[in-house]
Amino acid sequence: MLKEFEKFFNIYVEHNYTEKGKNLDLNTFLAKYQGENFGEGLYRVFQSEEVNKWKQIITEAYPEFKDSFEPFAYDWLGRCFAIDTRKTKENLNQILMFEIGTADVLEIPCSLEQFHNEEIPVYGDSCLAITFYNDWKKKSNDILENNKCVGYKIPLFLGGEDVVENLELSDMEVYWFICSAAKSRKCVEEYIR
Repeated sequence: MLKEFEKFFNIYVEHNYTEKGKNLDLNTFLAKYQGENFGEGLYRVFQSEEVNKWKQIITEAYPEFKDSFEPFAYDWLGRCFAIDTRKTKENLNQILMFEIGTADVLEIPCSLEQFHNEEIPVYGDSCLAITFYNDWKKKSNDILENNKCVGYKIPLFLGGEDVVENLELSDMEVYWFICSAAKSRKCVEEYIR
């Protein structure tokens, strides 16, 4: 199923997924990987019971995406990954990366399976900021528990710098709440101007 992903993280997971030619769906993915932590917190998969909670948290920060995504994982920077459920002209699969520290949403044009088997192993630095993670690990002994992330002390959308010195260990829900409130306030201030 996700051989390249598992090879990249040097893991093996027993699979019962044998239908060739069928795309990996979210339920199958979560059944196999839910709650797993890969690369010492670099990439983590939500528990099934957390998906709805994070769907609500993400929607509060990005109301324009309400009812148009299904979250499945998050990374060390607290960025959440989701399947885009909007219909596109080309009807292509797409992954959304909600980057709360920058207030951006990136669209990654691939399926759930392609994201794990191609994007992460080949473009890991682009989608998981692996070099930045390694730089942070050199300066920090913090352990990334499942409810933690490494957030920006000053979010980039408020003028913070994208440097290790601007990072700190945070409770992920608290980090999202603070950044979401700051993002909303900034939008209102820009609207008033």
